[in-house]
Amino acid sequence: MKLKGQDDLARHARRSRVIWYPGATPPYSSLWITIQRFLMLNQPTRAAFTQDFLMRTVNGCKVPLAYTPAPRSLNTYALASAQSPLRLARFIRVLGEQAHTFGCSHVGQFQSLVRPYFGDFAVCPHCLAQGFHSVLYSFEGLRTCPIHAVELQSLARRGTLASELFLHALGNPFGRCLSLQELMGFASARRPAAHPERDLALAEVAKWLMDVGTRCWLGPRGSHQTVPFDELTQRISQLRGSLKLAQTFPNWVDADGRLALDSARMQLATLGGVKLDRNDLVDVNDRRALKCQSNIHIYRRTLCGDFKAFARHLKRCALGPRGAYWLGRLANTSSAAEMEDVFRQGAAQARRAWRFLTWRRHLFGLDFNPKLGLGTLPMQLTFSGDIPVCIAKPRLGLPSQTAHDFVRLWIARWISAAGLVALWRYISGLTDDEMSPATVGLDRAVLQSLREPKWSLGIAANHELVFCIDDQSELSPGPAQSTHSHARAGPSSMPVVI
Repeated sequence: MKLKGQDDLARHARRSRVIWYPGATPPYSSLWITIQRFLMLNQPTRAAFTQDFLMRTVNGCKVPLAYTPAPRSLNTYALASAQSPLRLARFIRVLGEQAHTFGCSHVGQFQSLVRPYFGDFAVCPHCLAQGFHSVLYSFEGLRTCPIHAVELQSLARRGTLASELFLHALGNPFGRCLSLQELMGFASARRPAAHPERDLALAEVAKWLMDVGTRCWLGPRGSHQTVPFDELTQRISQLRGSLKLAQTFPNWVDADGRLALDSARMQLATLGGVKLDRNDLVDVNDRRALKCQSNIHIYRRTLCGDFKAFARHLKRCALGPRGAYWLGRLANTSSAAEMEDVFRQGAAQARRAWRFLTWRRHLFGLDFNPKLGLGTLPMQLTFSGDIPVCIAKPRLGLPSQTAHDFVRLWIARWISAAGLVALWRYISGLTDDEMSPATVGLDRAVLQSLREPKWSLGIAANHELVFCIDDQSELSPGPAQSTHSHARAGPSSMPVVI
């Protein structure tokens, strides 16, 4: 295949042709196997291939090749920087392939939430002999080849394959691998065998993974915490079922039927009247999100209003007809003995009022002082980096400087409301001894565990934004049972918030 002038390879060697067959690359081929096929067919020197295709940077700046050590493997580089060390656009142009052929060619093309679930470099020996390998073979959810039904092999679990093949792939991915060359042969390097069944199986895995972070989001996640794989699969499958998406439980993970969709464990809220595309929501650290960040004062005013609405609801419905009276009596007490005297007079209603004051104290700050502002529980939920930012432009004109991201604000209000409810459920379930006035306060570890409930977010099949809150009954031992409701407007429609 003759190259165009601007794509000549290795200018010092004046090469203008490459041996390649455009369109022969199977879908979901890894970047590693494609590079190995190219090296086998064309046999360029290491210096020529490095000059033509490798991109070396330090702190974002291009530097001479001699000053930059080679990455340990393609996967290691991708996990660290989400960018392949190969000049992929130029490589695709030289090969004459379509860009979508390399859509799942290395780990860096997947979202950061699923990258930790790509483990050791794994291969199928039969697929290698046919000129195929996929990065999806390193995914924790795949243990056997979808077409040959044999266990995938790695350096720690290798069978018939030599260890040199794995060591070469990990340590020298841009050099010719003689072990692979003997196994694959030039015929398979020219035109790998096609398997439509394998393409369908890998397409299911790839689409399920690609939706995580672009159509489905999970929160909260700690900065150094990875969700166990079974929990990730369960939560994503629950969310996809709520979104009415196809392949709720993929075949590759639910072959034994151990996962079951339990819709009763999800509380749903739908942002009605707004249609969103999967490209309208981006990560908070995305450069496109910088122009759409909301003013912090908008969050503060809105969340304080939601808290006051919930507090009014508790005063009217949970404290009883004389709740305000016992609140006033308890607020004016100055010692534990006086509180015990109020408890004897007011019995259950007075103790209920004391629970309300305890709930409000841990939300406001010190000694029931509302002037200190809402500074603990809900405000910290608002700025979670797991909440995506909507970058879609409004239908009428450009947003002004005072406009805010209504989608992010809507999500933050739901998370904050769920945190308020979870803390109230917990306090309501404490015994009288645990709620004694002599007690210093609620355990900080408990408050931290109830600080933010598990939530998930997704774009449904009809392009509506759906927010789900996992059932918190196991964290809240109170008598209140979880409800399952559909809301169309916002937190004000939650059964316990008005």
